[in-house]
Amino acid sequence: MKILVTFPGHLKTVPMNRYIPESLVRMGHEVVPFSYEAKGLYSILLKKADKARWVEYMDRRLLALVRKTRPDAFLTIYGVDHGIQLIESVKAEGVTTICWWLNDPFQFERSTRMAGSFDFYFTNSDGIIPEYHKRGLHNVHYLPVGVYPPVHRRIPGKRHVYDVSFAGDWSPVREDILTNLAVDFDVTIFGPWKKKLGKGSPLMSRLKGGKFFSPEEMVGIFNRSKVVLNIHSWYGRTDYGINPRVFEANGCGAFQVCDWKQEIPALYEDGKEIVLYKDLPELKDGIAYYLSHEAERAAIADNGYARSHGEHTYEHRLTKMLSVCGFG
Repeated sequence: MKILVTFPGHLKTVPMNRYIPESLVRMGHEVVPFSYEAKGLYSILLKKADKARWVEYMDRRLLALVRKTRPDAFLTIYGVDHGIQLIESVKAEGVTTICWWLNDPFQFERSTRMAGSFDFYFTNSDGIIPEYHKRGLHNVHYLPVGVYPPVHRRIPGKRHVYDVSFAGDWSPVREDILTNLAVDFDVTIFGPWKKKLGKGSPLMSRLKGGKFFSPEEMVGIFNRSKVVLNIHSWYGRTDYGINPRVFEANGCGAFQVCDWKQEIPALYEDGKEIVLYKDLPELKDGIAYYLSHEAERAAIADNGYARSHGEHTYEHRLTKMLSVCGFG
């Protein structure tokens, strides 16, 4: 089938811009891509001068592409770049509209303002769906992301040079947890943290690079780590909603320790394919135990890797999405 895929090309750190279209092609579908990235002098100047007019300009271009290519489905990643009228116009052309929203629960309010405009709306959180229903939004379905095998993989010959690594953006809760861990463990942090930390922060010496990393660089980090730590940025606020790192780390064959979320036990078995924690003492105990039990650590990493590539790829997710939308 023919699928027009729009994505936020201006967000350089969103790898789904690549993973989703390429997975659809690998599945045998025809993909018509459209990037919401300012290209060309007119587009760049217009965006700087008047963002609202730029959105209208891009939406006109996109609608013209819909009418020219006549896709079976219109799939947008995040969907935040579109005006609501654009989605209504696409539906008026007889095209099924789909949005894959990946920022629940921390941008739920933003999501609810557009969710009802689409025929089908998919979210990364199962636990938040009742909240959509309370708003009268019943077109919402749970669909987490996954692994993209050409990227998320094991790299032969890589040695474990980091005891505990964390790769991701700064947040207050992440800083607090990592500051506590750094007292007892050799922690290495990857990401743009330098400007966020105070000058006297003990984490300053734990930063490696101190900037955004590419998906390929992230794979290298995971392959060189004994323990990959995952801390959801909404840790302590909600116990549902899962970030992409859950799959990316396991998809690289890493041993992952992650904060507990409602959705994870149905995806990975705790203590067998991933290790989950609910508080700092449990996290510390888990890291200490598995750093000293290499064989158990390796077995969990192997199991998580097999489950990821066997059940949790983008192709698995997109197959489910299209089935829900009536294309299966």
